Amino acid sequence: MPHLAIIEDDMDQAKLLAYWLKPYGFDATLFISAELFLHSLHQGQEFDLLLLDWILPGQSGIELLQALSAHPNLPPIIFTTVKDKEIDLVTALHLGADDFIHKPLSKTVLIARIKAVLRRYGRQFLDVDPSETLVLSDKELTLTFHHQSLKLTATEYRLLHLFLQTSNSLLSREELADSLWGDEEKALDGRALDLLISRLRKKLRGLNPPPGQIISRYGQGYLFERG
Repeated sequence: MPHLAIIEDDMDQAKLLAYWLKPYGFDATLFISAELFLHSLHQGQEFDLLLLDWILPGQSGIELLQALSAHPNLPPIIFTTVKDKEIDLVTALHLGADDFIHKPLSKTVLIARIKAVLRRYGRQFLDVDPSETLVLSDKELTLTFHHQSLKLTATEYRLLHLFLQTSNSLLSREELADSLWGDEEKALDGRALDLLISRLRKKLRGLNPPPGQIISRYGQGYLFERG
């Protein structure tokens, strides 16, 4: 699940944004100031994308962007702002901003812009359809589907995440083993992969309705067929 930082001094607004993002498979940490965000960053916290308000108490959004410009692993940044002067927007783009969303924010536009920026950077995310209410939580290692919650092991979670990313596409045993363990021998020698798939199948079948099914193709591999 992509991890976003929301840097916004209006905590009610920040909580609303996090609430909007959750059903689409995005996790968010909220920061009321640039200084608190920088402290988290210096503590080793990593983010896939920043939603940055221009006007903040203390250090402004544009000043934070200047401070981050030399960061070796700067994540993509989307500004949320009421500013519409061309010089302001050009300055932010030159400093490394990737996009702008003008306030008041629209949920539809926000989600679309976040997905577009993440795709541009090659960041992986599940394109979740909230109408199916399917959410994976990498923190809790759970699948939630139609108000049902399923607890997974770390390896089961990685396997299901891979299947959901490649729905209806055939994956060989070697591809699965390499993605899960970085070791093709796990697929070719022993039953580690078979046992893992068997456990995940059993758990998914316990949901009604299930989000899909794992299908075996003898001598070829496996695919996940969405329900």
